[in-house]
Amino acid sequence: MRKIILFIVFLCSFHTTIIAQENEFNVGINGGITVGNVEEFSNAAFGLDANYLFDVFEGVKFGPSVNLMYFLTQETNGVKPDALIYLPIGGTVKFHSEGDDFYVALDTGYAIGVSNSTDGGGIFVKPRVGYNINQNFNVNLFYSGVKKSGPTHGYVGLGIVFNIFGANSYYSL
Repeated sequence: MRKIILFIVFLCSFHTTIIAQENEFNVGINGGITVGNVEEFSNAAFGLDANYLFDVFEGVKFGPSVNLMYFLTQETNGVKPDALIYLPIGGTVKFHSEGDDFYVALDTGYAIGVSNSTDGGGIFVKPRVGYNINQNFNVNLFYSGVKKSGPTHGYVGLGIVFNIFGANSYYSL
């Protein structure tokens, strides 16, 4: 955990030495259907995302990210398990070509198990493909998963993202 925090501090301090052309501070909400080992007791999940991206090269952005994953549970054999809640902390890399509204991105890091039913954390991965509606909003399709020593908890879904540092001084669709 200490290494993750030091890595995020390093990324934030590294940013001050780089003159970025266009920073992005994104917040988003997403939801979807569960896949994998979690399907037997959960059929839906949702999440929250936040990341701070800065230009590394033309068409490549990188920065720290934090997510929240919440798996809704359903009753199975008369027993309803507690909800699974994870707090993934890590980094994001985003690839896009200039003038193209499509992008691909990857969040990766370590997911901390917040609820008692998570039995600890695991490796977090969230690849996604997105489309920029305008400079302030985009939508994406993704897979979000936590790989543990036992079962993998994941879901596929749709996300909506709002860019706080959009190029426009006003926010509209």
